[in-house]
Amino acid sequence: MTQNLLDGRILMGSSLGFHIIFAVIGMGLPLFISLAELIGLWRKDSSWLTLARRWTSAFVILFAVGAATGMVVGQELALLWPRFMQDYGPVIALPFFIEVFAFFIEAIFLGIYVYAWDRFTNRWLHWLCSLPIVIGSMASGLLITIANAFMNSPAGFVIQNGKVVDIQPLAAMLNPATPTELLHTFMSAYLAVAFMLVGVTVWKMLHGRQGRYYQNALNLSMVVGLISAVGTFISGDLSGKYVAQYQPAKLAAMEALFHTQAGAPEIVGGIVDEKTQRIIGGIAIPKLLSFLSYGDFNHVVQGLDAFPKDQQPPVFIHYTFEMMIASGTYLLAIASLFGLSLLLRKQWPWLRRVMMSKLGMIAMLIGGPLGFLAIESGWMVTEIGRQPWIVYHYMRVSDALTTSPYVPVMLWIFLPFYAITAIATIYLLWAFFRRRPLRLPVEEAPGQPAFPSPLETRG
Repeated sequence: MTQNLLDGRILMGSSLGFHIIFAVIGMGLPLFISLAELIGLWRKDSSWLTLARRWTSAFVILFAVGAATGMVVGQELALLWPRFMQDYGPVIALPFFIEVFAFFIEAIFLGIYVYAWDRFTNRWLHWLCSLPIVIGSMASGLLITIANAFMNSPAGFVIQNGKVVDIQPLAAMLNPATPTELLHTFMSAYLAVAFMLVGVTVWKMLHGRQGRYYQNALNLSMVVGLISAVGTFISGDLSGKYVAQYQPAKLAAMEALFHTQAGAPEIVGGIVDEKTQRIIGGIAIPKLLSFLSYGDFNHVVQGLDAFPKDQQPPVFIHYTFEMMIASGTYLLAIASLFGLSLLLRKQWPWLRRVMMSKLGMIAMLIGGPLGFLAIESGWMVTEIGRQPWIVYHYMRVSDALTTSPYVPVMLWIFLPFYAITAIATIYLLWAFFRRRPLRLPVEEAPGQPAFPSPLETRG
C-alpha cells in the first residue's frame, strides 16, 4: 500500500468515524424529543415537557456540528476519490439528491419547533412540527446508508468498453444490501442514542439528582433502548446472512475463518494468529457459524483460502466484529433487565431495587458509550471488510484515489480540526447547560409560560 493511499484511507476513515457520531445522534434524538412532548401533552405533565425542551437544546448544538462535519465529508468524497465520483457518481446520485431535501425539511421545521414553543395557542400544533424533524432526520441517514449499500452490492448499471452505461438509479438504490443495511442502521441509531440518554440521566442520578423528571427520562430511554436492542439483533442476524451470501470473503475475515469447511464453528474470544492461521484461546461452538450463516449446521462456509490473496480483507476486523457483538449483547442484557423490572415491579420488587441501586445504575452508565462503540466497530467491519474494493468487485480503492500529492497535507489539516471541534462541542454543551440549570416543573402563571424557550438566554 502506497503512503498516499494509506493517508487517504486514514483521512476518510477518521472523517467518517467522527461524523457518524453526530449523524447517529441527529437520526435518533428527534424521536425521543417528540415522544417526551407527546407524553407531556397527553398526560398534561410539565415534567415531560421540560425533558423535551432540555433535549432539544442539546440537539440544536449537535445538529449544527453534524451539518458542518457532513459537508466536510461530502467534499472529501469528491476530492479524495474523483474516479469513483466520475464513474459511479451518476449511478448513485439520486439518494444524495433526495437527502438534500430531507435535510432542508428537517432544518426548516427544527427552526419552527425551537422558536415557537409558546406561540401556538393549540400546543398540539407545536408537537406536530416535531414529526417532520423525526422523518427528515431519519430519512437523511437512511439515504446515505443506501449509497453505502450500493458500494457493497453494486446494481443499476452495465459496464461496456470500460465505461458505466445503462444507468438505472432506482435499481441502484434497491440493491440487495439495502434492506438489511437500512434496518440495521435504523435500529442501531436508536439504540445508541437511547443509551446515550441513559448514561447522562444515571450520571445525574448518581450525583444526587432524583425526582420524576429523571425517572421519566430513564424509563423512556430504556424502553426505547430495549425495543431497539431487540431490533438491532434481528437486523444484525439478517445482515450476517446477507454477508454470507453476497460477500463471503468479508464473512471469512469477520470470523477469522482461514480454511473452508463444512459445519464451521463459531469461535468466541481468543487471539488471531495469522502465522498458524488459527484463533488461540477462543471458545469454539461446533457448527454454529454454518447455522447462523445459512440455516444449516453442516453447510460449507468459505474460508480466506477460497479467495486470491490480493482480494482478502484484513483479518483484524475479527476484533471489531467481536467488539460490536459484545457491546450489543451487553446493551440488550441491561435493557432486558430494566424492562423486566418495570413489567414485573409488583411481582419482583427486588429486581427494581437492584436496577435502581448504585450498582445497577453504574451498569447502565457503562452502557452509555457502548452503543456508539458498537456503531463505530460495525462501520469498520462494513468498510474495511469490503477491502480492497470501493465498489465491490468493480473498482479498487487504489484506483479511485486522487493523484494529488497533497493528501498528507489534508490529513494533517483535518485531524487537528476534528480534535478542536470535538473539544469545542463538549465545552459548548457544558457551558450552555451550566448557565441554564434545570428548573423543575412549576405551575404556569396566567398568560405566562412555565418554561423558557430552549435557546432563551438570561440577562
